[in-house]
Amino acid sequence: MIWSDIARSHLPNRHRLDIRLEAPNACGLDPFKVNQPPVPYRPIPTVKPPLLHPRKVRGGVKLSGGQVEGPTLWAAQRWLRVLEEAGAGGAMVEGLEYARQGQTKRMGASPGKIEASIQGRSDRPYATSITLGTFSEEAWERVAKAMSEGAIYAAKLLASELPSNIEDLFGPLDLRLFPTSTADVTISCNCTEAKAAEAEGKPLWCKHVCCLAYLFAQRLANEPFLIFMLRGLEGKELLERLRERRIAAGAAAAGSATLYQQHVPGVADILSVPLEEAGPGFWDAGPGLSQIEIPLDAPKVTHPLLRRLGPSPFTGTAQFPLVGMLASCYDTISRDAMNPIEDEIGARDAAHDEGESAAADDEAGNA
Repeated sequence: MIWSDIARSHLPNRHRLDIRLEAPNACGLDPFKVNQPPVPYRPIPTVKPPLLHPRKVRGGVKLSGGQVEGPTLWAAQRWLRVLEEAGAGGAMVEGLEYARQGQTKRMGASPGKIEASIQGRSDRPYATSITLGTFSEEAWERVAKAMSEGAIYAAKLLASELPSNIEDLFGPLDLRLFPTSTADVTISCNCTEAKAAEAEGKPLWCKHVCCLAYLFAQRLANEPFLIFMLRGLEGKELLERLRERRIAAGAAAAGSATLYQQHVPGVADILSVPLEEAGPGFWDAGPGLSQIEIPLDAPKVTHPLLRRLGPSPFTGTAQFPLVGMLASCYDTISRDAMNPIEDEIGARDAAHDEGESAAADDEAGNA
């Protein structure tokens, strides 16, 4: 007799248990075996509900005034034309809100590309970028030539001002400085919506890309020459090329083709000593130090630096006489700096007078 038969025989029909030796229980264990191995604990995975708001970022890049504004607002507006053409209304609203809240952890611009790390509702920030085609070196040379030939463009650019009609200069060269359509830019973001749209071959201007576009528009509103760097050439380098071409044009008009003399007699002929041989006396000034003349004269206008800075920033009930105190310090330092020179000049004149008087006495004695 086995245990199942015993259980059935000693219990009434209504209390009998349908026990089978070959059937394990719900936990996968056989109830009639002793010292069975414990079942390992397997926690049930929990799914976190999606956040309603993006995770806060401390010290993120944001729009200073809550909206795009700056001295060259027209450059920012021209940059945002592509966003207004391609971006959906909801994505643009959320992207602008991200830019206002400072959800961007970092943002950087390099020739042909703008990159940012934007924090959304996920644990990790999204890598977002906007890519723009760069001009070739030959194209930049044509641009510099056209700028040097246009007096208005050259004058404004050399004054660090980007003319609002700058596209009129790039148009005849078959170039566009600012993007005018979505075909001019390439966007990228690793968020779920953007990756799904990219898999279907339809680039999506998600809220993260819109946020990056707004932040770069803010930079353009204050630093318009960044558009030159985005097209492949730093603004300073372009101005240097423009300045060289203007100088060359002026020299050619004056009949002098040589802008500078490469060989200066007496200077270029001096052979430099190798560094290994100049080691022992590298820090010695040499006898030529006494031949250097540094004129030290009082300024024609008193306290020019203080006049340039303006009134003291310490304004209130108890005013601090900062400007007057600094003026007194400058006067004292200037007087002490001038006195040794005056004393040296006086001693030199006195020695010269004594020498002349001694020479006169010698001549009188010889006579």
